[in-house]
Amino acid sequence: MNRVLVLGSFVTDLVATMDRFPEAGESVVGTRFQQFMGGKGANQAVSLTRLGAKVTMLGEVGNDAFGDRFVQLLQAENIEGHILKSKTQATGVSSVQINGQGQNRICIILGANLEYTIDDLYREETTIASNDVFLTQGEMNPEMTDEAILLAKRHGLITVVNPAPCRPFRDEVLSKIDYLTPNETELARLSGHATETIEQVRAAAQSLLQRGVQNVICTLGDRGSLWVNAKRSLFVGAYSVQAVDTVAAGDSFNGAFIKALMENKNEIDILRTANAMGALTTLKHGAIPSLANKAELEKFMWSHPEPVAKYE
Repeated sequence: MNRVLVLGSFVTDLVATMDRFPEAGESVVGTRFQQFMGGKGANQAVSLTRLGAKVTMLGEVGNDAFGDRFVQLLQAENIEGHILKSKTQATGVSSVQINGQGQNRICIILGANLEYTIDDLYREETTIASNDVFLTQGEMNPEMTDEAILLAKRHGLITVVNPAPCRPFRDEVLSKIDYLTPNETELARLSGHATETIEQVRAAAQSLLQRGVQNVICTLGDRGSLWVNAKRSLFVGAYSVQAVDTVAAGDSFNGAFIKALMENKNEIDILRTANAMGALTTLKHGAIPSLANKAELEKFMWSHPEPVAKYE
């Protein structure tokens, strides 16, 4: 099991760095402007392939320079890209603000990402069926994405859904998700429960299990992550780092989680690997430029103490 189908987004990040975020109606003088290639789909696909997975990606870009760069990126990363070019919409872009503590605020204009249709999806049914794992997020058309989850499960793929940006899911769709990977904010919105404490996160995750999800893996930032299923829950702490940019940390977590899962690692090692990848990503600026390869991830884990792991 080594083939992953990623249905996801392409977004060019326009990044402004500043000491502090502006208040409403306020302007602040920034320290740097940069452009990075990103989008949750592209980030996760690149993360997976750099860790050694065989990746195919479906999606749509604009007929513009940003779109051309993404097509070239997939080729350079040895990702099999089945990418459409929109005739009416530009490639997605995001406005990213990063403060002096490495925290970010992001506004996304999805553009061509929203043009990918259910008909486009079914033209790739044979491609989808030839893979082992299906991964998607929340930056494409919701109806098409829901249909893709159902289609992937009909063909027997392991389904992984990173619900970001967050939106509601029908129970029919939730019941076809093997691994749901929200952060605590997304989990709160999906479940309608508070997620301020680990106990609250566990209860919120269990409410989604009752609606049909098989596993909920909640990322908790600098606290770590929590894996909840019908049998038990597992908490694994975070690796301690001095973050400079948290963009794509969640995406790289998803890539490492899936790759470790495909390698049949035990649950503790899977979460430690994913937590390490997320932490490592925060040490560099930008989305795709910050994504580590397998050797870099192994070196990071070897040189840092293992975080606590606790079943409950």
